[in-house]
Order: sequence, then C-alpha cells, then structure tokens
Amino acid sequence: MMDMTYSDRRSSTAPEQSIALETKRISVCELGSLKRAVTFEEIAEVRMGVEMAGRDSQVVCSIKAKNGTKIAFGSRSWTSISQWENRADLFLEFNAALHRALMPQKDNIRFIEGQPLWFGFVMSGLGLLIAALGGAFAIYLLWDDNLMGFGGVPGLIIGLYLAWMFRPRAPKPYDPARYAGMP
Repeated sequence: MMDMTYSDRRSSTAPEQSIALETKRISVCELGSLKRAVTFEEIAEVRMGVEMAGRDSQVVCSIKAKNGTKIAFGSRSWTSISQWENRADLFLEFNAALHRALMPQKDNIRFIEGQPLWFGFVMSGLGLLIAALGGAFAIYLLWDDNLMGFGGVPGLIIGLYLAWMFRPRAPKPYDPARYAGMP
C-alpha cells in the first residue's frame, strides 16, 4: 500500500490538519507536528455519518482507537466564514484507501453508519421544544380569537419536522468492503 495524505479543516477554530494513511497506521499532523497516531490494530470503531458544513452537509469518517484517541475527517473543509470547500473526490479516494487498509482487521473493528444515539435524542428534543413553543403560542392567542396565533403554526410544523428527521435511531453496522471499492 502506498502512503496517502488528506487535508481537512473541521471548523473555524480548528487548524488545518493533514491526515496520513501510512503502511501500518493513520496519523494526524497540525502545523507540521504530529498530534495523534493510531495503528490499524488499535482501531476499535470506524463511523461514517453526515454532519452539517455551513448550509450544506458533508460525509464524515470518525475513527476511535481502543485507548480513546479520535481521528475525524470530512468531505468538506472550512475555508472562511460561510465558505466550505468541497473535497468529496479526494475524500472518497482517501476513505476507500483507509477501508482497504483496514480490511485485514475488519473482524476486530466495529464499522458503523449513522450518528450516535445521543445526537438523535438531543436534536429530536430540540424539535419537540420548538413544536411545543409554536403550538403553545398558537393556542394561547387563538383561544382569545386573536388571529396572530396562526403565527405559531409554522413553529409547530418545523419543530415536528425536526423531531421526525432526527428521531433517535440506532447506528447500523456496514460492510467495509462497500467503502473500500471491493466486490
């Protein structure tokens, strides 16, 4: 396997990181110095998920080692306020190489798709809160025949939509061969 690198900036407060896929490990360098490194044997979990990147969404690969070390990289990189560079083509190539490199250890690694369960509870709870506030506003004003109460209906609808979209779902295991580009 040939060494590969991928560059990513996760947010406005995070420095540019260079993720290197080496023969026996994956490492992260920030500002030219090594920050984290995990050998393939130490990897406990690889999670593929979708996260927000400004107004758009991005695919994120998160790696967790048995000792708790985390490495994450996404298909979009922050460049400036409200600006995210689409690096999907490079992300796809790097992610496929990572999954190919992890194939010999696939029985010892949990490969998971989806957000953590707590994320679904938090986002769904926020949606229900928005819906409750919108509904309470509508009922309170409409009870007194004030037509301004209809202004709470969009909050009710949007809140219920958010609660439904982010309803807690258990992450699902996936076959790493699918992302490795193997049959």
